[in-house]
Amino acid sequence: MSANQFALYPRAWLPWLNETVPWLLLAATLALFATETLFNVPFFLMAALGLYQCCRMPRDLLRDPAQRFAGLLFLCIWLPQLLALPDAANPGRSFETVAAYPHFFFAGVYIVRALQDARIREKLGLAISVIFSVWILDALLQYLAGANLFGYPYQPGQLTGMFYPKISLGHLLAALAPVYFDTLRVRNPGRSWVWLLAALLLSAVVFLSGRRAAWLMAGISSAGYIIYLIRSGALTLRALALALLIGVMAGGAILATNTALARRTSSLLGLFSGNAQLIDEAISHRLPLWGTAVNIATSHWINGVGPRGFRFVYREFGGEDNFFLQQGRDGQTHPHQLVLEVAAETGLIGLSGLILFWWLLAAASGRLLRTVPASAPWLIAGLVAWLPVNAHMAFYGSYWSSVSWWVLLPLLALFGAAARESPCPKS
Repeated sequence: MSANQFALYPRAWLPWLNETVPWLLLAATLALFATETLFNVPFFLMAALGLYQCCRMPRDLLRDPAQRFAGLLFLCIWLPQLLALPDAANPGRSFETVAAYPHFFFAGVYIVRALQDARIREKLGLAISVIFSVWILDALLQYLAGANLFGYPYQPGQLTGMFYPKISLGHLLAALAPVYFDTLRVRNPGRSWVWLLAALLLSAVVFLSGRRAAWLMAGISSAGYIIYLIRSGALTLRALALALLIGVMAGGAILATNTALARRTSSLLGLFSGNAQLIDEAISHRLPLWGTAVNIATSHWINGVGPRGFRFVYREFGGEDNFFLQQGRDGQTHPHQLVLEVAAETGLIGLSGLILFWWLLAAASGRLLRTVPASAPWLIAGLVAWLPVNAHMAFYGSYWSSVSWWVLLPLLALFGAAARESPCPKS
């Protein structure tokens, strides 16, 4: 057994489980993100294994700089939630979030150590490429045939694939796109057309998903990956120009044949109109949500109204003329903006923790890139998943919390792997 593995299984004839279980649980979690809540099962199994490791060998964990760094990042996000409990608008709902959140830490204890083994990371990358390929082909089938492999129908302007009726397919594809592309590129040397074709198909699915936040995420992750390829000499400007040309032509063809998507795309022009109503329509009526979040944050500026408390005070701070309170509606569950959600629900304490999180991660990322340049795809994915401009799902919600930590944990494992050549971030 290698030095980077924990002897979870005492029998000598079972060491292969140490190499199989980590990537298999991570792959299962990723695949089950297409379901409503089943992704929690493998995630909690990883947390149980991590808790076992904490109880069995706490000193070994404390000596691992990557584990200490992961713990520090976790505390940056979790402690503000804990400190928001005394003033929570709905103590019961906030307590559920705060009490469940540590399972991300314990899952990290297991995964961060296990994925320091390059062989396990390679198997995880292969599993991601298989899952993504299935998702992409299934979604394209849904678009072309009107229904996917499970019979889920295509909704004009919203491609959901296996995620039906959820609309999160585009967000996951966008965040993990660099890892997917790079796995295909590395496994197919000399055949750049393989990953370029995959990039075009993935981009088409993200575009057809109709999620503007996913478009932004995909643009950032793709730009970051292209810069990495050009700097490493793996992509020429000629090949890039050809791929972009094909992409633009394909996008134009989609818009010409998809009226619902064309309307959604054209509404983005409202961002440059200077008209508040058109701007609000272009961002799916986010302005009333953001204004309400600002009102909550200024009134509860120290520790907010508690995690997931936004919905319970929306009517009080939104005003009767608020778009989401008209026609008898009850408002929204979160402000659809990461920074504003943190400000409203955990206050200045939460914002301070979030800033510290970003600062620590950014500083460590620079050192990681210098030591292990090939870590760039995971680094880009991690940064995109935690972008402060994210305006899609709830930051403290169980779904996107699980996705964002799932993306971050392999990156934190890379910090541990890099520590052999260069000191890992100190906590």
